[in-house]
Amino acid sequence: MNFLKKWYTYQKERFPVLTFALYIFCIAFATFCITNYWGNINYNNPIEKLRRSFYGLRTEQYIIDYYRLIPMFIVAFLQFLMIRIVDEFKDYEEDCKYRPYRPVPRGLITLNELKILFIICAIIQLGITYIFEPRAIFPLLIVWIFFAVMSKGFFIKNFLDKHILVEVALDELLMPILAWYLSYFASYTLPINSTDFINVVTFLVMTYIVSWIVEIARKIRCKKDEEKGVKTYTAVFGIGGAISILCVLETILAFIQAAILGKQYFSIIIAIYVLVNIINLLFVKKKTKKTAKLVGLSANLYIVIAFLSLGLLII
Repeated sequence: MNFLKKWYTYQKERFPVLTFALYIFCIAFATFCITNYWGNINYNNPIEKLRRSFYGLRTEQYIIDYYRLIPMFIVAFLQFLMIRIVDEFKDYEEDCKYRPYRPVPRGLITLNELKILFIICAIIQLGITYIFEPRAIFPLLIVWIFFAVMSKGFFIKNFLDKHILVEVALDELLMPILAWYLSYFASYTLPINSTDFINVVTFLVMTYIVSWIVEIARKIRCKKDEEKGVKTYTAVFGIGGAISILCVLETILAFIQAAILGKQYFSIIIAIYVLVNIINLLFVKKKTKKTAKLVGLSANLYIVIAFLSLGLLII
């Protein structure tokens, strides 16, 4: 198999580029919108005053550098690809034993090739960060350090293997840290007063909850689709338990979204939330492969809508 074809096959099976690109763009877009919104209303910042003077704008007019979405998206995409690569190393022995049909165990792609790809991704990330926003190098290092510790199971892997929710709680902290790093690309200024700080923390909590939803929803299965050696949430907690966790997370997301956007959008947010949870309950009732896939699809669409809705802040 030639070089391009084997990598195309790998991405198709393990890292669908178009699917991940949409999700990652939504993360970058949401961070971009919320950082610009709160950055632009922070008029007391001397750097912001200087920028407004340069652009000849009044304080009530926004300055939004849309081109910054491009480096934000690229560095975020590379980070998710790096996560996939590290997972291939972590799961290699287990995949060889239980899932030999996957690309790495069956020899389509080698671990050495993935190691080279990982290094290339890290170099590109560092280069883009240095060129577009040198201030973000420190946050990038924090992302890398946390990612390295996470890849080692926080040095308590045996404990985490027995406590799956604790493992998720720790792993998903990467998302708000990544969002914090991305926020440096979005705007020259960040909120500094206490009220705006609370708002930014609210957004970071939103990214954390979203990351939980993605993780839970992708491992929802009907009973006949469960695989030996694959620790899905339906296998661990049962269908009712897994869906209950998902519903709680989606409830929290709905309230955070409403808190950020304001009460004028509350009815729309609740309508979408109710529709998503009707699908969740449908799976609990019917427990079929089709309804299991609908749960994952509805959860992901809900996340996309929640992130894209933050564009309302800067329209």
